[in-house]
Amino acid sequence: MLATSQTAIDSALAQNWLIAIKINKELIKKNKDDLDAFARLAYAYTQVNEFEKAKKIYKKILTIDKYNQLAQKNLNKINNIGKNANLKQVFPRVQPGLFIEEPGKTKVINLINLAPNKGISQLNIGETVNIHPKKHSVEIRGTDKSYYGALPDDIAFRLLKFIAAGNTYIACIKNIQKNCVSIFVREISRGKKLSHLSTFTPLPSKEYSSSVNREIKKTLSLDEGEEEDDQEEPAE
Repeated sequence: MLATSQTAIDSALAQNWLIAIKINKELIKKNKDDLDAFARLAYAYTQVNEFEKAKKIYKKILTIDKYNQLAQKNLNKINNIGKNANLKQVFPRVQPGLFIEEPGKTKVINLINLAPNKGISQLNIGETVNIHPKKHSVEIRGTDKSYYGALPDDIAFRLLKFIAAGNTYIACIKNIQKNCVSIFVREISRGKKLSHLSTFTPLPSKEYSSSVNREIKKTLSLDEGEEEDDQEEPAE
């Protein structure tokens, strides 16, 4: 596999941590100042429980950039591991292959209303994040509830409807660039009310929106009808 930043990112998303380690090492050999590769390598080491190696790399990053928030955050996590019984809460892991693209069930989304750079700089590619629905929007937050950004309005509206219908999702950080953060979202399970619809159907957006709205209205009207029927007295 060709060693590029993209193949390193793809390996992390696929949870192929040994391959990710190999690729990032090769990138560092080509450029000893590639802090992104150092950060990806250190994070990959945490995923295979090589915490001492990860610690050494994070310290290396801080010798190059002493204000690097990501390295400092993860170094602090490693230093506190001895006090944590549950390592999954320190560096969350997901099953390999969970973030492979699948039409209708997955989507890469660029976040809007991003958090300040100080917060964004602490993110890791491949790190799981929480989907936090609100009344009219959907926020993306860390496991510690730190705010990272929000979903665009059209996607948020769609997701809110599906979440209300009982669907569940998982998300992770796909890419981080200056003023741009993208996440990978996968549909995990479907609620009964919209079980016949894929969240990210490949249908044209206009047609899809009409279809979803129609199904939701139908579902809601059925629910209301059932309540009304329960209140009606039998006809004589």
